[in-house]
Amino acid sequence: MDTSFTVSTPRLSTFLCLYLHLHTLARAAMDSCYDEEGVPSRCMPKFENIAFNRTAMVSRVCGSPPEDYCMQTGSTRSCHYCDASDPELHHNASLLTDFHRNDEPTWWQSPSMYYGIQYPNSVSVTLHLGKSFEITYIRLQFYTSRPESFAIYRRTEEDGPWLPYQYYSGSCRKTYRKETKGYIRPGDDERTALCTDEFSDISPLTGGNVAFSTLEGRPSAYNFDQSLVLQEWVTATDLLISLDRLNTFGDEFFKDAKVLRSYFYAISDFSVGGRCKCNGHASECVEGEQGGLVCVCQHHTVGADCQRCHPFYQDRPWARATGDSANECLRCNCSGRSEECVFDLEQYRSTGSGGRCVNCRDNTDGPHCERCLEYHTRKVPEEPCVPCNCNINGSVSLQCDVEGRCLCRVGVTGEKCDTCQAGFHSLGPGGCRPCECDPRGSVDYCSSLDGRCYCKPNVEGQSCNRCKPGFFNLQQENLAGCQPCFCFGHSRACSSSDRYAAVSITSDFIEGIEQTHLVLKLCSSHNCPICASLLEKFLGHQVNSYGQLLSITFTSEAPELLPDHVTLILQGSGITLLAELSSEPGLSHDPGLTPFFLLLRFLDSSDTSQLAGVTLTSASIASHPNSPPALWVESCSCPRGLAGQFCERCTQGFTREDSSRGLLSACVPCNCHHHGPCHPETGACECSDFTSGTTCEHCLDGYYGNALIGTPADCQPCPCPDRSSCAQIAQTGQVVCTNCPAGQTGTRCQMCEDGYYGDPLGTSGMVQPCVRCSCNGNVDFNSVGVCDHITGRCLRCLGHTEGDHCQRCQQGFYGDALNQTAGQKCKPCGCSSAGTSGHVNECHPQTGNCHCLSHVTGRDCSHCEVGFFNLQPGMGCERCKCNPIGSLSSVCHPTTGECVCRAGVEGRLCDICRASFFGFSLRGCEACNCDPVGSVSMQCHSNGTCKCRQGFVGYKCDQCELNYFHNRATHQCDECPVCYGLVKKQVSYVRLLSLTTPLQFIEVCRCSLIVTISPFSSFHSNNQHKKSESSGTQ
Repeated sequence: MDTSFTVSTPRLSTFLCLYLHLHTLARAAMDSCYDEEGVPSRCMPKFENIAFNRTAMVSRVCGSPPEDYCMQTGSTRSCHYCDASDPELHHNASLLTDFHRNDEPTWWQSPSMYYGIQYPNSVSVTLHLGKSFEITYIRLQFYTSRPESFAIYRRTEEDGPWLPYQYYSGSCRKTYRKETKGYIRPGDDERTALCTDEFSDISPLTGGNVAFSTLEGRPSAYNFDQSLVLQEWVTATDLLISLDRLNTFGDEFFKDAKVLRSYFYAISDFSVGGRCKCNGHASECVEGEQGGLVCVCQHHTVGADCQRCHPFYQDRPWARATGDSANECLRCNCSGRSEECVFDLEQYRSTGSGGRCVNCRDNTDGPHCERCLEYHTRKVPEEPCVPCNCNINGSVSLQCDVEGRCLCRVGVTGEKCDTCQAGFHSLGPGGCRPCECDPRGSVDYCSSLDGRCYCKPNVEGQSCNRCKPGFFNLQQENLAGCQPCFCFGHSRACSSSDRYAAVSITSDFIEGIEQTHLVLKLCSSHNCPICASLLEKFLGHQVNSYGQLLSITFTSEAPELLPDHVTLILQGSGITLLAELSSEPGLSHDPGLTPFFLLLRFLDSSDTSQLAGVTLTSASIASHPNSPPALWVESCSCPRGLAGQFCERCTQGFTREDSSRGLLSACVPCNCHHHGPCHPETGACECSDFTSGTTCEHCLDGYYGNALIGTPADCQPCPCPDRSSCAQIAQTGQVVCTNCPAGQTGTRCQMCEDGYYGDPLGTSGMVQPCVRCSCNGNVDFNSVGVCDHITGRCLRCLGHTEGDHCQRCQQGFYGDALNQTAGQKCKPCGCSSAGTSGHVNECHPQTGNCHCLSHVTGRDCSHCEVGFFNLQPGMGCERCKCNPIGSLSSVCHPTTGECVCRAGVEGRLCDICRASFFGFSLRGCEACNCDPVGSVSMQCHSNGTCKCRQGFVGYKCDQCELNYFHNRATHQCDECPVCYGLVKKQVSYVRLLSLTTPLQFIEVCRCSLIVTISPFSSFHSNNQHKKSESSGTQ
């Protein structure tokens, strides 16, 4: 063991003693987070080498590519070979954290200085722990000499910044800009990384150790449980060793390869002492569902490091367990109405309970769901809270009592204050408003919803405070509210008169009987009828009693003598009204009765058998201001033409519209247009000034003017023949006769009307009566200006006629203009422009024949004569040129000139044979009929012979040539076989001899025929004959 190692070992032992002292109380609870009595206590996972078998990551490794390296041991140097891909020769990062044995060391090794490994180029070793650990120490054992400068870094979260733990350098200021052998005083930041040169010597050359204690030299190390700074200081999720400068003897200056290959970093063991960080709330860490390490949290904590309380254990703030207290998380008190809570610091400070419940059920509220939500209530704490549902407008407060009753505003009622009390309406922000209904015109209270008053039948208005149009005298005792206007039916606008006072017309029948018209018929079970008449003072014009009470009183000695019913008969103005009255009080109104009956509104029958008295309520002009007013007496607002308090008379200048209806008739203006007086009753006018009509509205017949003007000179005599009628045009004042004699017209009948001619007034000479114009039926007498009004000459001839009497056809037309039976009298000439020698509109006026060019014919000169064609303008037609041999006739097509050909002939002039025809003659052309197999073409020669293919002969090429035979398979003439060549040669020889010696030829031929070619004699003789014929036609 070298010197450096002996120096570092006591320090490490000292720190371990310190660590064990700090955690002595926790040792008994390592396996459980609760003591024997179940009381929570601090617990921690086991202390271990957390780097063991955890693969480290290095930035460089030797052997990639393979390389030589040399080891210096004193004055000797031994060289070796590193290959990262060879299991026997590699020094990869996995050897950093494997099981370490001093007798069989393994190590990780970086490339040598030969490959540029030296300051400022660094080599890093990174150890990923997978979660937070509390680091006690970090120990590195180097296989070569220790580096001159290297540093240890930590990281507290994934992808977080690297924080320095410790610097080791023989040149702290130069390399890391740190003071050498610094220390931390109380009050300094204890998370400061220091730099020391203690382990930076090149000796020993192998096996040098470096041990870094995380708490050594930290003033608060003995009070670790209370030091949040040191708790964070020892926490790491990743560690990084940055090897920054190699230790050398200085011989690298000469750049010797072996020297450079002898300097490199090599670490044989990388160990880290610590615990899985669980903040004292777990005794072990296990692999989590996501693959990383997590604490098996106790004390109702959660999180990878047990760093927070369980969501429903928030009654006090989370804290790290200490030797004095487990600081377990406490369950929230939510009264059984929530499973969710959050920590509330202010609540914790004020009450000692920081768990504030959220999402309380059953409409509860409060930190512990201990009370009802605002505007909710319940009778006992065990019940859920229910909404008060107090009406926001009708309640003094939205909070109800325990019974659910709300405190209502004035005028509001109901358990929830949602209904207006009787006499109030329109529940709104201010509560309910009082009803404003007029008691005289309303029934019951107003609507509680909108304050609308319920008016009596004849009353209207929001408050039922006015009578409807056509009604007046609003009274509370009137069930209808107002009584209808009478006004004799002339007006629906009336009001109560203030000039009348109430009076009563009475009679006790003591004074004697006078003449009456009101008759009562009384019937009882003993005698019927009994008639009684009322006194004169009850009769006459009783309009002031309109709608008032007529009271009839009866007396009897016994109840059974009372009349069963009473018939009231009212007569007047030619009308008789009856009312059947029973002993029951009240009278049922028939709406079909006239207003006269409505003057008697109520009839009461008392329990008497004699007519004891009659009382009629009426009114008279008030004689004293304090007299009770008779508001039932109306004052009518009369329309134009009517006057009086009740519109009972016509004004001056008006008369009754229907005199038979008397006062009920409307008044209309008495209109005679100032041409005579008006009868006051009937309204009939006595007309003068040559006027007539019911209202003198028009002039007498034979007079003209405007009788409506109203002056004596309105009507003047008509200036027309025989004093016939006339009229004056209002716009111009011109007088026009309206009843002229037949055929005459004009404002003074001074001329003949359309369709007539003459001079009725002799303005141009002698007087001539108007007679009908004579136009032979060729004008429309319904049109204007058909003939001259003086001479009778026709001016608007129709149907293409002309002349003074439309007696002939116009130029360019022909026909009979006098024919009354023809549908079209004059027809257009329609001469062809091509075949006409003159103008196209010139033709015979009767026949319509046009003037044709030579060899052109037809009425309209539109086609050529027979034997001619090609009609040309100005030239006429040319003669057909049909071939006399090939055509059937000399007639050709009139347009194209094409002739009619004989059989087998073609061409426009019929001058050639058709294809496959020959022999042009008067009989036409014959068909070639060439054999399609044996002929070269279907067209034959002029003599009818066809041109044959090889092997074929005959006129039609339908036979095989000599020395050819017919092949039935191919239907061709094939050449005879080779053996036949001898015969053919002999025949040729015989023919040659025949040219000089005929007799010899015969002999030889016969011999030849008999001896040599007898099997072909028939074929030879036939073909010889045909051959000679064929050759003769060639």
